[in-house]
Amino acid sequence: MNEEAQPALRPWTGFEPVRLETPRIPKRAWFHCTTEPHNKFFDYLNSKLEHILSLYAFAEISILGDFNVHHQLLLSSPFTDHPGELVFNFAILHDLEQLVQHPTHIPDHFGDTPKILDLFLTSNPSSYAVTLSSPLGSSNHNLISVSCPQIPPQDPPKWRCLWHFTSAR
Repeated sequence: MNEEAQPALRPWTGFEPVRLETPRIPKRAWFHCTTEPHNKFFDYLNSKLEHILSLYAFAEISILGDFNVHHQLLLSSPFTDHPGELVFNFAILHDLEQLVQHPTHIPDHFGDTPKILDLFLTSNPSSYAVTLSSPLGSSNHNLISVSCPQIPPQDPPKWRCLWHFTSAR
């Protein structure tokens, strides 16, 4: 993505823009969210996505992070909270699919249950594979690995000469 298309996300704390550019693969915009979502958060993120999509109509969008939200339909939570409703509506608005399907939070208090709190929302779900591994160190979150098979670059086409011997004298 060129600098013009890279949104300026620094004024908002809780975002780590991740820039990814690979040859021969459509443009991708990734956002790593490091804060709990709320109304202004999604207003801000919406404005940045609209900017990117105005420049690259078919850009692939991926949003990942520790959202700490609950939604019955999206995350199989026992209840839905307001931030969970915001994430759900945002995913529908931008046609994003949530790929993390297993609990990422490990219960660390009595009465706590495993939950999906870490999300990977993407507009191109068939391009990714998500796996969960044991937590690192003393974290109470499983490690999430998202792999995206890279298409090997192809050699540029070679020019060939075609001779018409029947017209030669």
